[in-house]
Amino acid sequence: MGAAAALAMQARLQAAAATRSGVEFGVQLYTVRNLVSDLPGTLKMIRSIGYSTIETFPPVYDQPAKALKAMINNAGLTAPSGHFDYETLEVKVDYAAELGLSTMICPIIPRAQWDSLDGFKQAAKHYNKAAARAQAAGLKFGVHPLNYEYRQLKGGRGIDVLMRELDPAVRLELDVYWAVEGGQNPLEMMRKYSTRLALIHIKDRKPVAGFTYVPEGQTDFTEAGSGTIDWKAVLGEARRLGVTQFFVDQDASDLPVEQSLRVNWKYLSGLSF
Repeated sequence: MGAAAALAMQARLQAAAATRSGVEFGVQLYTVRNLVSDLPGTLKMIRSIGYSTIETFPPVYDQPAKALKAMINNAGLTAPSGHFDYETLEVKVDYAAELGLSTMICPIIPRAQWDSLDGFKQAAKHYNKAAARAQAAGLKFGVHPLNYEYRQLKGGRGIDVLMRELDPAVRLELDVYWAVEGGQNPLEMMRKYSTRLALIHIKDRKPVAGFTYVPEGQTDFTEAGSGTIDWKAVLGEARRLGVTQFFVDQDASDLPVEQSLRVNWKYLSGLSF
């Protein structure tokens, strides 16, 4: 193990020890998307707060995978998973492997496919091809529903098509906020799809009425512990079901980004579940 990797491993152990639950927490880099022009500094800021892992996203793939991996490790972090664009999933498998990821995640399907079950069937076929390619490279592959998948369409819902049509090996990264925003009970979802469940995204929802099925224009994001989601129950159930990867994915906030991350960390690190 190299010095940087050893530092990252030590940081992970320290971070787990620093939480009441003994669980590590990470950050999806979409949260800090406006700060990645100084990626080394941003990664060090994430680590200084207490987080030990990150989940990468496409804007940081403009540099060689080895260089990005070194940057992550030098900040005392590890990256077990990353998000990749729908259109480039298969061609990015080698990059993901070189980056040292364990899991590739696709966070969204093309907008033109949201409004019909055939669109979701096409997505499932595309995902299965990508999953096979990822598996051949020693990687896992997963999907990340937002809220449009939960909308009732003619003949059913997109989420049901995906969960039925996807290869059993395809993992589920459950964004708890988006599930609630789409009218779902996250505890029931986790139990229903327990054989797929592998990763959790964390952000809270303000006390607003009703549900939505289009992700654009949302304004009811807030930090964990500041909203309506029962995180003790959700995280406890996820842990019981074997989930080990938990990422703050704060799409937006009323707070500056660093302060938002600190508020999330303070709550999550002090939560017992």
